[in-house]
Amino acid sequence: MNMLDRTPSRELQEHLWVFPMDYPIKLIGLAGDELRHAVIDIFLKHFPDFEGDSVSITPSRTGKYHSITAQLRFLELEQVHAVYADLAACPLIKTAL
Repeated sequence: MNMLDRTPSRELQEHLWVFPMDYPIKLIGLAGDELRHAVIDIFLKHFPDFEGDSVSITPSRTGKYHSITAQLRFLELEQVHAVYADLAACPLIKTAL
């Protein structure tokens, strides 16, 4: 069973979202520089002006995982789905919130 759904939950009341919107995203994945680079590459694909230095990384207690947080500015619902699809396709990412 894949821990990461391919699209954002439909239970999020998408019809209430107002675009553009600032959205705090949190990802959990295997610790390492590869994760950071993969996440930044995905964000840059969808947000060309994204600044990689704005990503916050917190290691887990055991050091096996990293939590990555970032603030994204979505312009439309389709952009949300596209970002989550790319994050889901990344084998280093275990969960996207």
